[in-house]
Amino acid sequence: MNAFICRFFAAIAMSSAIGTATSAQAVSLDIGRLRFSEISGDFRIVNGRVDPDGFYTIQQDVYGPDTNLYMSIDGFPRLCPRCSYAGIGFQSVLTNLTGTPWFFVDHELQQTYGTPSPESDGLSFGQFLPQFRPFTSTRFSTSEEEIDVRDYVNFSGGIVAPGDTAVFRYIFTDTTPLNRFFLLQRPNFQPRVGFIDPTPPPPPVEVVVTNPTPIEPTPVKPIPVEPIPVETITVVEPVSTGGELAPVENSSAAVPEPTTVLGALMFGAIAIHKRLQRKD
Repeated sequence: MNAFICRFFAAIAMSSAIGTATSAQAVSLDIGRLRFSEISGDFRIVNGRVDPDGFYTIQQDVYGPDTNLYMSIDGFPRLCPRCSYAGIGFQSVLTNLTGTPWFFVDHELQQTYGTPSPESDGLSFGQFLPQFRPFTSTRFSTSEEEIDVRDYVNFSGGIVAPGDTAVFRYIFTDTTPLNRFFLLQRPNFQPRVGFIDPTPPPPPVEVVVTNPTPIEPTPVKPIPVEPIPVETITVVEPVSTGGELAPVENSSAAVPEPTTVLGALMFGAIAIHKRLQRKD
């Protein structure tokens, strides 16, 4: 009966919170003893409930482009005022209205807004409760956890296409609960890398040439080649006389040299001069 009454009043609070908020206001949704509120980022809380297994389910629309989605959660001390720690099961339901596919979705807990949660603050994803693992998602097959540098669970190994909805299931615990802590959700945030750009590069532009102008070949000028002079050699065949080869006359002997002619003329002149002297 008490559980029924709690859910009844939670439904009334939820309807009141969502019904009176405008697009310019941050929505706060009261479910049981907890309050879930929009803090920053391009998303809105559209519905919520407590499931029969005790998990709190919050439905959200993400419309981008600011995908640093901060939600505050209030009421942990009121949830279990006499307990040494407080904890809940949580289901985050995200609908992708950004027009961009998601390949990672990161969930981080922060005790102080904008500051990663250290190991010593007591806030975690139930790191000492292995029976609740592995954390699951309807769209991703892998979940990676970190509990030292910051408290996060990162989901990968799948895709949330534009218009699709993904459900993420995990738990919160706080050994030193404060009245408020924060849940930061970041689509397309990869551990140790940061935000990724899921937009594929544009395909290469194919240049199509219509009726290309033919390229005329460059005329090649012939290289002039000087003719090689050919020396003609006349061979005089020897004439046979009586079975013996006639000697071939030397062409130089057949034509007397000028000095030989002058010498002969001089000797002839001297001989004629002597004859004339004898007659005298």
